Amino acid sequence: MLNKLFYGDNLEVLRRHIKDESVDLCYIDPPFNSKRNYNQIYNNVGREDRAQAQAFIDTWTWDDFANQGLAEILENYLGHFTSQSIDLISGLTKVLGKDSLLAYLISMTLRVAEIYRVLKPTGSFYLHCDPTASHYLKLVLDAVFCPQGGDFQNEIIWKRTTNAGSSKSIANKFPSNADIILFYTKSESYIFNKIFTEYSEKYKARYNKQDERGLYYLDNLKTYSEERLKKLISENRIEYTRKGTPRIKNYLHEGKGIILDNVWTDIQSLNSQAKERLGYPTQKPEVLLERIIQASSDKGDVILDAYCGCGTTVAVSQRLDRKWIGIDITYQSISLILKRLEDSFCEGVLTEIELNGIPKDIDSAIALANKKDDRTRKEFEKWAVLTYTNNRAIVNQKKGA
Repeated sequence: MLNKLFYGDNLEVLRRHIKDESVDLCYIDPPFNSKRNYNQIYNNVGREDRAQAQAFIDTWTWDDFANQGLAEILENYLGHFTSQSIDLISGLTKVLGKDSLLAYLISMTLRVAEIYRVLKPTGSFYLHCDPTASHYLKLVLDAVFCPQGGDFQNEIIWKRTTNAGSSKSIANKFPSNADIILFYTKSESYIFNKIFTEYSEKYKARYNKQDERGLYYLDNLKTYSEERLKKLISENRIEYTRKGTPRIKNYLHEGKGIILDNVWTDIQSLNSQAKERLGYPTQKPEVLLERIIQASSDKGDVILDAYCGCGTTVAVSQRLDRKWIGIDITYQSISLILKRLEDSFCEGVLTEIELNGIPKDIDSAIALANKKDDRTRKEFEKWAVLTYTNNRAIVNQKKGA
């Protein structure tokens, strides 16, 4: 199959263009940058509280889209929602009220239900979020995956930085330097390749002996037959203690490393000097996506990113010989991905991509220019400028003349 890049609302794209059980791995990093104190979610009534409720205000507000989404879930549109999802959203409506947080959770429930549908039975799903709403998102994922034979596998903690933050932001609390990645699978039979990390200097210190093969340490030979012992002796892999107990030599160069657990402290977020930095505000490092893709897919598998942003998932999938599907609602992201791929790989890489949703004639360009959806009100301008400059222009986010 050709790699596919879709410009449009990911819910519509998932429903109309992505087939059932066609994806091996899905990773999403939805737009979410909350600074809100969630102690106040239960009394969203007055102006003062509304002024503080900035968690999702840039992207999520209670509007016609939220009302439509709520109706689709409660009415079980297309039969895609579990009874647990319906009950959950119904309950959260009573608890949270019709406000920005509920609008966000409805939006995520709609899309997670479609992601579950398009995953193969052996597929995996990673949702990247932050601690302010990860507890709600886990409820959403539990309600979608678990009743249908899927399961929760891990809550991964990614310590993305060692910076403590501004003195004001940490005056009365611990610094917040970690993201949450929730890992679910569609069934009990799924792809998982163990990941090993390098030994720490402290761990390597145990290799305190050396011979012609290299550094080693002596370990207990727990169970062994006489035949196996003779073989190990012939290979010079046995040393005896003073009491005559055989010990086996464990060599540093033969170890795979330490098996990776669910706390990731060895990957830093991108700093201002990083070579791969593209100026995209929520860009994630390629090594992070490389780890996820290598753990939960094999070469030739299909990777989906339904909020593909600047295209880190797409670029890493391309490099690791995976097929990929990317979706984003802003043309600036689509343009950035095309430029990134062209700059990172051979010029012909764009011929291997099926582009969908991009205006290709006058009528579709006029339709884009006349969109009333406020979320995409500048999309025609971005499309026109970036297309004319072969994706090399820089779009000014501030409104011009």
